[in-house]
Amino acid sequence: MAEKKRILVVSYMKNTLHTLLNQLNEIGLMEHFEFEGVTVEQLEASIIKRNSLVLVSSSIVYTMVKPYLDENTPYIITTRTINYANLREILEIPKGTQAYLVSDLRQSAEETISILEETGIELDLIPYYPQKRPESSIAIAITPGEPQFVPETVSKTINIGSRLIDISTLIEIFNFFQISPFSAKAHLSARFMQSVIHFSKELSNEIFRSTILQRSLDSIVQNIDDAVLVYNNENEIEVLNKAAIDYLKLSSQVQKQNINIIPSCYYQAIKNLSVGQENFVEINDITFYMRKKRIMVDDQVYSTLIIFREAKDYQKIEHDFRFKAKQKNSMARYRFDDIKTASLPVLEMLKVAGRLAKSDSTILILGETGTGKEVLAQAIHKASPRRYEPFVGVNFAAISESLMESELFGYEPGSFTGARKRGHIGLFEQAHLGSIFLDEIGDAAPVIQNRLLRVLQERQIMRVGGDTIIPLDVRVIAATNKNLKNLIEEGTFREDLYYRLNVLPLKLLPLRERKKDISLLINLFSKEFQEKLGREPFVFTKEALRYCEDYYWPGNVRELRNVVEYVAHISGDKVYKEDLPINDVDIVQVEEPRKELEKLKEDLLEKGFFQETVMILQYLNQAHVISAGRFSLLNYLLERGYSFSEQQLRYRLKLLHEKGLTLTQRGRGGSRITDKGKMFLEGFEMHL
Repeated sequence: MAEKKRILVVSYMKNTLHTLLNQLNEIGLMEHFEFEGVTVEQLEASIIKRNSLVLVSSSIVYTMVKPYLDENTPYIITTRTINYANLREILEIPKGTQAYLVSDLRQSAEETISILEETGIELDLIPYYPQKRPESSIAIAITPGEPQFVPETVSKTINIGSRLIDISTLIEIFNFFQISPFSAKAHLSARFMQSVIHFSKELSNEIFRSTILQRSLDSIVQNIDDAVLVYNNENEIEVLNKAAIDYLKLSSQVQKQNINIIPSCYYQAIKNLSVGQENFVEINDITFYMRKKRIMVDDQVYSTLIIFREAKDYQKIEHDFRFKAKQKNSMARYRFDDIKTASLPVLEMLKVAGRLAKSDSTILILGETGTGKEVLAQAIHKASPRRYEPFVGVNFAAISESLMESELFGYEPGSFTGARKRGHIGLFEQAHLGSIFLDEIGDAAPVIQNRLLRVLQERQIMRVGGDTIIPLDVRVIAATNKNLKNLIEEGTFREDLYYRLNVLPLKLLPLRERKKDISLLINLFSKEFQEKLGREPFVFTKEALRYCEDYYWPGNVRELRNVVEYVAHISGDKVYKEDLPINDVDIVQVEEPRKELEKLKEDLLEKGFFQETVMILQYLNQAHVISAGRFSLLNYLLERGYSFSEQQLRYRLKLLHEKGLTLTQRGRGGSRITDKGKMFLEGFEMHL
């Protein structure tokens, strides 16, 4: 019997060596060859001499082995591939996610990344090896059998097992020894096919489960009594249930056809319907209750959902319809999920608002013009136990002082010249059991402030010209874009009324402080006006988007919507910077001179106050903090390792006030951060 050919397998790590030897054994190569395995650390020239062929695990390992090889020593550098049977868990990671590819050597990590990318894995893979410094932002690690090198900062590790020897290298071994690989080749192919078949089975199971889920969802949609229509960004119909088919008189085979195939009366109603709102629409003398929602995926509009049904089918909707027809401005339309944002401070504020909605206490919403104060007020009402009762809004800046009292509190017949014979029910009475929204409360006249104070204290009113006390059960939500404490100091706003209103304060950030939302809102508004105008899709160029992000936005979200509506009328498929109706002057105004901020930073560093300054500004900049007293600040700083006396903190707050970073208010008003303080924080908190 002929002596077996001897092969020496050399790798860098022991676990890699074991994997390769096990693979060679499983495939059956031990029938043809005698194998010996060592790591580079164990390698000696004497070991090489007693073997016929050296099989090196990678090209980088070859550079370590080369000093032990003479010019006559035959060797093969293996081509290795991943174990496809272990890829299932990777496929569950969302596309584009950043993840480490962890290996013992940089080159090994890069080779594995190349193989995964060729396989079609669409992740942002970053090579990681023991000499590299980890980044705390990356939470997922994928490793080919080397989990011991995964950094501690990673929270999830996926071990796909050591890379295997590719079939091309195995055939190369047979060819080197001039042995026919045909009989063994079938065995080799079977081993590799087994891996592929296993992987295919896993995918088949996933597809089967996905199919079952899809069928379940289809069944649910088909059994909904409401008509359901979903169309994508190309205006192609994706979902249409039986109720919608009956209303629209279509066949069931309309998927992927353009939405304009539906009857024009329905098409126009859908196009004109405002996103996120529920409305009553007359179509062919039938009143429909209709709602339009955007389906968002990764902050992008993915498709649009339309739900509609005849109003007469709903007893509740019938009631709301009659009430809405009689009483203008008495129903809340917006919910919390209609407020689109990617800003963490705004998301935190919305969480707080959701909790406050459960209470009956008075809420005061602070925010600049156009930030969405009424939208937030309606969302609070919709999330409250009073959601099925009226929501009544009144704007103190829009109604004259002479009419405001009778509008708010109503009047008895014959109370004044021109009064209705039957009298008039005021807005407070109309809001009974529900919520009343007092917008622009800072513009309330002194006489109205006096009446409001009594209503908030006593929860009862008396109509103008009347002598009967009318008890009220109403939740008050007030809002203003003015600094009420400044108005108190000027003597134009009652301090006791302020404390009656400022029970549960909420602060809405201006758009310039939530720049992540600009592209999100542009995308939503673009889709809205594309549909309303029946025009082709349009997108903002990078330059136009950057221009918008640098703009001051004095009118906030309302102004941004106006800008998108303007370019929707005048632009082509792309919106350029020159198309935008905003000026360079407005962009320059928002930027604080950089030199001044740098000088301020150096001054604070010199005094040793920089770190604690950032800490103080971070606390004051939190969405739920309107202003803070020294006691709350001392506790906050103490929790973070800063121990100050009240005198020391007072000195630091005085310094920040003098530098224009904070505003220290009189009495118990506490301190609040200024716009300059926010810009300083945004520029330098990363250096903490």
